[in-house]
Amino acid sequence: MDNMPMMSTIQERLQALLGIEQFVLLVAFSFIDIVVYKIFLRNLSAERHQNLRRLFKDLFVSIGFFTVCWVAQYWVATQGSRELQTFYHYFGVGALLTGAVTFVRATKIIVSEYLFFNSMKAGVPVLLVNLVTIMLSIFIAAWISTSVFGVRWAPLLATSAILSVVLGLALQDTLGNLFAGVALQFDKPYEIGDWVEVHTDSQTYVGEVYEITWRATTLYGLFDEVITVSNRVVAGSQISNYSARKKPIYRGLTIYLDVAGQTDVLKAMFAKILKETPGVLQNLEHYVMLRDLTEKGAHWRLFYPIIHYSKQFIIVDDVLVRVHRELAQLGIEVSRLRVDANTRDDFTPEARA
Repeated sequence: MDNMPMMSTIQERLQALLGIEQFVLLVAFSFIDIVVYKIFLRNLSAERHQNLRRLFKDLFVSIGFFTVCWVAQYWVATQGSRELQTFYHYFGVGALLTGAVTFVRATKIIVSEYLFFNSMKAGVPVLLVNLVTIMLSIFIAAWISTSVFGVRWAPLLATSAILSVVLGLALQDTLGNLFAGVALQFDKPYEIGDWVEVHTDSQTYVGEVYEITWRATTLYGLFDEVITVSNRVVAGSQISNYSARKKPIYRGLTIYLDVAGQTDVLKAMFAKILKETPGVLQNLEHYVMLRDLTEKGAHWRLFYPIIHYSKQFIIVDDVLVRVHRELAQLGIEVSRLRVDANTRDDFTPEARA
């Protein structure tokens, strides 16, 4: 009998939260996602359409369960039978929880659509979508527990200070990766689909950004290998982005030859090779320069723009094969060579001495 007043209070709170207005607003908010998708996002890629359709499928399932629970609790609430009233709490709590899930999923779609609308890349950072979803879920759970069931969180949080410290230490790396990922999203040194080089103290990670999660950044390497780098490592490293400004990428090739070679013949040969090599852009300038004469030989430098960062090794292989063939015909030996890459903004012939 002592529980009757509390159960009655919970029922009143549930009825206040589950009125017809709230039902209509939640369903309308869910269908706003569909309107935005149909009007503004019709020209999305096939991958994006597939992702959104999967989210819509989950949303429709939530709306279905919410509608069933809401109709059941509304029908029970309007009946005068005391026997039926005992089932109200089950239907009411079910409607409240499924409604909360529906609202979170509808918000997740809105966030995804916003990111798709503002990004012309093939994907969006999963981290931002998941972070919004988690924070909203925690807020709604706390609000429901307080508003409906009268849970007081302040005393519980005050008495769990030691537990919070222990969890903080145990989750130090996890939280570090999470906050590093959030910082990377605000700074935006790269986006989904960018080709980047992450330079750490010990090694360099090279690949196309495929996904950014709460823990790590996933790259697809030059040979389709999957590279996973924790966000803390990425945030503390030097990042070279070869896709950020859509500038052409220049390859640099250093060759040391015998000083006895004819300069004019060699320069014309190198220029001819760059013009004939597939993958070398021909609408931009090529640079063939004799940089130095030392006891090691004549120092030649070749700079040429390439069509895409991912094709660099195929293109340099073709250039080197052609150079080797031509030099063999001239009877000139190569002392040593070096290959590097630079963006167009970084390239100045005067800086390559």
